[in-house]
Amino acid sequence: MKKLLSVFAVMLVLAMSFSLTVSADAFTVVPNPNTTVPYGTPTMDGTVDSGVYSAVVDLSNTTCGHFWDHNPMSSQANLYYAFDENGLYVAAEVTEGLEAIDERDGTDLTGYNQFNYSTDFDDLDITDDGTNRYGWNGDVMGIMVDPFGALIGEGFIGGSDFSAWYMVGLFEGDNARVYRSQSAADGEITDQCNAAGYKTANGWNFEVMIPWDIIIEDTDYASIGMVALDKETIVKEGTYLRVGAMYHDRFFDEEQGGLGTWGRYIVVPTTLADGSPGPGGVGENIASYGIELTLGAIKGTTPEPEDTTTAGNNETNPNDVTTAPETEVVDVTDASGNKVTDASGNKVTAVVTKAPSTTKGQNTGATTGQNSTQTLDITIAVALGTLAVSGIGIVASKKRR
Repeated sequence: MKKLLSVFAVMLVLAMSFSLTVSADAFTVVPNPNTTVPYGTPTMDGTVDSGVYSAVVDLSNTTCGHFWDHNPMSSQANLYYAFDENGLYVAAEVTEGLEAIDERDGTDLTGYNQFNYSTDFDDLDITDDGTNRYGWNGDVMGIMVDPFGALIGEGFIGGSDFSAWYMVGLFEGDNARVYRSQSAADGEITDQCNAAGYKTANGWNFEVMIPWDIIIEDTDYASIGMVALDKETIVKEGTYLRVGAMYHDRFFDEEQGGLGTWGRYIVVPTTLADGSPGPGGVGENIASYGIELTLGAIKGTTPEPEDTTTAGNNETNPNDVTTAPETEVVDVTDASGNKVTDASGNKVTAVVTKAPSTTKGQNTGATTGQNSTQTLDITIAVALGTLAVSGIGIVASKKRR
């Protein structure tokens, strides 16, 4: 019996050690810091413009959770962001073929995975109902946006809760194309975006602009109309964005004689809204977006003067009373204040006309007009963003369409 207990104890210790080792690797990430996005319009040629884009945001084994990771992660990307009145700019420098030791059996797969051009729409990872989520059949970078963290603040954190995916792929001839899925209108949107890219010696680079109008439309769709935004609300200094970056990595599968999926990797937060570890999430849904951006100051603009009008919608108050112009005879004085006289010693006078004056009557309309609703909406949105940053958001999952 003692021998049996000893064997059981050793097995228990080994099991605990293995579990802790696996958990420490699988459930630990080093998060990117909140990144300020500068205002500016990059030159769209696939190369990162120095001084226009943000500091680098990392997509690698240290910041990503592994979702559907058939093979160890052998790629890394430097991501950059900028914005202007048209949209959100995303640039990437992707490196493929990095060291890859399969932790399951120690197999060295280094150099086995390299960049692959797309040749058509995706036919490798179609869902059971025939939906194309990943856009293209080569290596694809996915971009997701949750403005103000409003979607997660509304409770959309379940396994089937998604914001739109903007999937960027590169075709022969260095032709960058953009596919929109999980959206209000799935399909290619290259003609609505400004995109460019090219293959490099060890990977590929690209730049893309996602229009604010599309992000706004898709946010409304994802929230079932619960999050209504406009460009004036989003495109301003201090706007907070929760962003997802997902790399859908393809490789040439010799056994199949064609391309297959190497793995899928997404930058995740340290902790999800429900308190669970970020890498332990369901992978691609809203809760797993691990990049935090804050829009910087808009250059060349000054704040508009505050509207102090008390009448609703800036209309004239019918109770206001305006006096008629009045005239008054006054003595003319010199620079020292002495009264001026003519040659006969008489005072010189002048007639002065007073401007009309208005006495404000009691206003019976709204005090701030239509601006009051907008101000309330912005306040709510900022509050939701704060909840998302602090990890406190509402955790009840809501049904999609």
